[in-house]
Amino acid sequence: MKTFPKIRRKLCYLYEVIRKKSNYSPLHTDIDIIIPVCEKDLAILPLCLEGVKNCICHHIAAIYIISPDSEETRTFCTKHQLHFINEKEVLGYTPKEREPFYAGNPKRDRTGWIFQQLLKLSGKIGKSPYFIVIDADHILLQPHTFITPNRKLVFYQSVQYHEPYYTNIERLTGKYPHTHLSYIAHKMVFERELLADLRKQIELHHFPLKWDEAIWKSLDSTDISAFSEFELFGNFVPIQEKVHLPWLQKSFSYGECMDYESLRKKHASKFRSITFPSFKKDK
Repeated sequence: MKTFPKIRRKLCYLYEVIRKKSNYSPLHTDIDIIIPVCEKDLAILPLCLEGVKNCICHHIAAIYIISPDSEETRTFCTKHQLHFINEKEVLGYTPKEREPFYAGNPKRDRTGWIFQQLLKLSGKIGKSPYFIVIDADHILLQPHTFITPNRKLVFYQSVQYHEPYYTNIERLTGKYPHTHLSYIAHKMVFERELLADLRKQIELHHFPLKWDEAIWKSLDSTDISAFSEFELFGNFVPIQEKVHLPWLQKSFSYGECMDYESLRKKHASKFRSITFPSFKKDK
């Protein structure tokens, strides 16, 4: 393997935990929050929102919920004073309007999973120069800085290792990334100008295709998880324009869920964030 495999990543992660326990000072700037959701996420979403409002150390200009058109989701957004974005309005098409992308063994339809990643990379949602994408089931418990006073992007990193993500980046950009840890951490800050540069680089490398079509064509159908928008952008950002922190995250089953203040009191001393993934819902 060309990049750091699992065992070495675990050692690197432990080193970072020991070396960097504190946060960075935040840049005083507006930032947008973007949360992709579907109706099943609405039960856990209020906890995510409380984490966002309590723990992001920047001024939140607006929170955008991006979703398939849904009356239930629209009602939720109105109640919580959030901006609803119909996913069809972003790229001009929905997953159902594309030829399905089946991947893995046995084959599964991954069209929607890829589509929601492209929504984030579009840069079309929100108005602030910076925006944070966060998963609907991800709950912040400690203060999080995403941009330092000298405008470096702060990336929270995990030990996840999936080689197809890196070979895909090489197909898309012509460069294989060499990274100690993973940028997949259920949340990421994006700077719109850098993101535009990434889209341009992909289009130059795959002319005359548009960036999103180039990504669709780059996918390896033999792998169930053939692409990561977080790995793509995190590795694209120049080293001198970013800093890293270990994500200090743990996932729990839905049976361990409670109100936000109780979760914070119980877990914030150990973890920056926690997650209640849907695959653990019945455990």
